[in-house]
This record gives sequence, C-alpha cells and structure tokens, in this order.
Amino acid sequence: MKKSVWLCVVMLLVVSLSLIGCGGEKKGTTETTAKQESLTDLLAKGRNLPGLAYDFSTSGQGMAMNGKMWVSGQNMKTETVMQGQKLIMIIDGAHNVVYNYMPEQNMAMKIAYDPTKVTKTPEQINKELDPAKAKLLETATYDGVKCKVVQLQEPDGQTQTKMWIREDYGLPVRVELSDSQGNKTVMEYKNLKVGAIPAEMFVLPAGVPVTDMSDMLKQLS
Repeated sequence: MKKSVWLCVVMLLVVSLSLIGCGGEKKGTTETTAKQESLTDLLAKGRNLPGLAYDFSTSGQGMAMNGKMWVSGQNMKTETVMQGQKLIMIIDGAHNVVYNYMPEQNMAMKIAYDPTKVTKTPEQINKELDPAKAKLLETATYDGVKCKVVQLQEPDGQTQTKMWIREDYGLPVRVELSDSQGNKTVMEYKNLKVGAIPAEMFVLPAGVPVTDMSDMLKQLS
C-alpha cells in the first residue's frame, strides 16, 4: 500500500478520535450539597481501575465510528474498520508512540503520541467531571444497568453535555454533546468489563514491519 494511502487513513483516524475526545470537559451549573456528595461518591468508584474493555460508538455531524477498546494504565488499543479494512491502533503511553496496524496488509506505522488527539476513555471523562458543576437529573437504566443522568452546561447556555454514569463503576456509558445550532454528537460505551488486561494485548504481532511516519507528519503540520 502506498504511503499516501497510509497517511490518509491515519489522518482520518486522528480527526475522528479527536472529535470523540471532546467529552467530559463542559462547564455548568451548581447542584445542591447533597447531590454533590452523592455524585462525588459515585465518581470515586471509577478511579484507579485495573483495566477496561468495551465497545464504543460515535455518531453525529456527519460522522459515524465504532469499534472495540482496551485500556490499561497508559496503554490503549482500539480495533475499528475503516475503508473496508480492519485498523488496529496501539498507544504506548510510556514511550509516547502510537502504532497503526493493518492486519490484512501486515504493515504498521509508528507516529508520535499526542494525548490531545486521541479518544478520551470513560475513566478519563470520569476524572475530568467536576461534581460541583454538574446537575443531577434522574436515575435511569441504560444498556441494562442503573445510571445517574447528569447535565453540564457552558456559562453562556449555548453548549450542553448530558451523561449517563453507571452506578456500579461510576463510569459514563453514554455522552451527548449538543450545541446552539442543534448539532448533537453521541458517544456510547457498551459491554463494559472491568479487570486486568494482559500486557501482550498492547504489543504488535512478531515480525510486522513498522514504518516511522513521525518525520513526514511533522512536515505536514
């Protein structure tokens, strides 16, 4: 496969994942002390987990993406299908690199890791959510589990975020982002499993040739 095609695939993935990563940062109104404490206790359940595995999907504003993700500490792995081919992304956070691996081509690309341009995990959204700036709306069942539904809103009242947070793990399983133009982006995290993930899950198969694309991407930036 030509490098130009590789580059298109990577840039498309980076753009898509950066859009996914906008969740969990909205500011908003203040709730009562009792509700703050309840949400604080709920979010505490989602901290320092041994590992996560789940199916994710994102839709809205002309974009649709879905796949699987595994998270363990600084390591992440996603499996998606793009342009009819499976694409596996492995993030080695300890060494600040990302590997984009196409199994059908038996090829991989290596680029520098930019944490601002990859998807936020449910655990990361959990850590960024300030209970004092969230409004607790209701308790509802989502994907078969009980959730607390919370709302966050920008001070100007134009942008709003709504989250469904699991009561058992304190992690968001649905995030809705709405703007003043009526545009909505929906992120879902389903079939969530909590537990340690083997280290080999975040390693490329032996013998896969790796092309370092960092220099080329720097020239394009």
